[in-house]
Amino acid sequence: MKSLCPDCGRLVQNSETVESGNVYLVKTCPEHGASKTLVSTDIEYWTDSLKYDRPGTTPLVWSSEQNRGCPNDCGICPAHKQHTCVGIMEITGQCNLSCNICFAAAPSGGHVPFDQISSMIDSYVSYEAEPELLQLSGGEPTLHPDILEIVRYAKNLGIQDVAVSTNGLRLLEEDFAEELAKTDPVIYLQFDTFDSEKSRIIRGRDLVKEKKRAVEVCNELGMTTVLVPTLIAGINDNEIGALIQYALAQKKVFGVNFQPVALTGRVDAPDIATLTIPQVLNEIEAQTSGALEKNDFRPIPCPHPHCTAISYVLVDDVEVTPLTDIVNVDEYIDYARDRTLVKEAVLMDEAFKSLFSTKAVPGTESNLEAFCEACGMTIPEVLGKSVKIVSVHAFMDRQTFQLERVQKCCIHVIRPDGKMIPFCNYNHFHRQGEG
Repeated sequence: MKSLCPDCGRLVQNSETVESGNVYLVKTCPEHGASKTLVSTDIEYWTDSLKYDRPGTTPLVWSSEQNRGCPNDCGICPAHKQHTCVGIMEITGQCNLSCNICFAAAPSGGHVPFDQISSMIDSYVSYEAEPELLQLSGGEPTLHPDILEIVRYAKNLGIQDVAVSTNGLRLLEEDFAEELAKTDPVIYLQFDTFDSEKSRIIRGRDLVKEKKRAVEVCNELGMTTVLVPTLIAGINDNEIGALIQYALAQKKVFGVNFQPVALTGRVDAPDIATLTIPQVLNEIEAQTSGALEKNDFRPIPCPHPHCTAISYVLVDDVEVTPLTDIVNVDEYIDYARDRTLVKEAVLMDEAFKSLFSTKAVPGTESNLEAFCEACGMTIPEVLGKSVKIVSVHAFMDRQTFQLERVQKCCIHVIRPDGKMIPFCNYNHFHRQGEG
């Protein structure tokens, strides 16, 4: 196995070791010597996660050749073990914030021209034929003057969902928000805290009122929304339960995706403490008073099972029911493969094939019937409820990087030259100097 030296970023050999139930990466750099990094606080979870792994699915076309060896041939090359489930496009280097924890150290650079963006989308479609999800990022993608046309162009090519990863500030502009809603995007809304001082620490400004108003706008305009909190140990990890409660109570928020901070981009390592997936799951159980338990979460087979844990919940006005309470999810986990976005679809039974399909339309009668077939429930029992997700995704930094995880990655950045770069590889090897 290979990892990175935390000091110089050189690719070095690593091994895993267990101490007091914790899992560490042990590495030796010829220049900087030995180092040890915590990657899991639960050896049982780390080991059990691997049983959810499965062989990947290759794209229709490789976008680079295998010459120098991984990770130098990224693009993606035939050494990679997974096709693209999420194509990320950084359409601008501009941003209206300067967050202390930015992956990209934005603002940096200008807008990518529409003609180049359309060519990048064309490349994505040529590699995957029927891509499920395109995620527009940056910088702040809503600042791009052609953002509406970009969403429309992607959808006209048959991409099922186009997500906009946004800090939400432009959603407060009424005319813009209304026009964006007409394109039917999925809003990935940066939402970290309810505390003004914590907002200043994480984002450089008190944005609490603006974030809540952005959620209200999404509810009012019917835009499917996922809240994306970046978690920092000792800063906002005590708000995990409150963030879940808030997300589940919103009409158009269909999930919350916690992302423990990774030490990349603008993050200052000495001042930032990271969290492992088991630590977050333990906090979820404690802070929801057991309404969501650690055992309600499962790794998903795509990307690597050490990267993501997810739980599906059936929500009504008074009750939250994890799907693990309804059916033995482990019997059907393979049906969840290659799916990273769920609106009002669910994970159960033979109906999985219908629900996890490009033809599935959330909220329709057929969708409800499939859910009922899967869960053994009747339509009246389901009406007035919704299915939402709570997930944790751990991106890798120099400390936690493992080449075998990156080779299984299905979250790929689409570069202007059409090459597809696994996200964590992009942050470490390809982002520097761009823009």
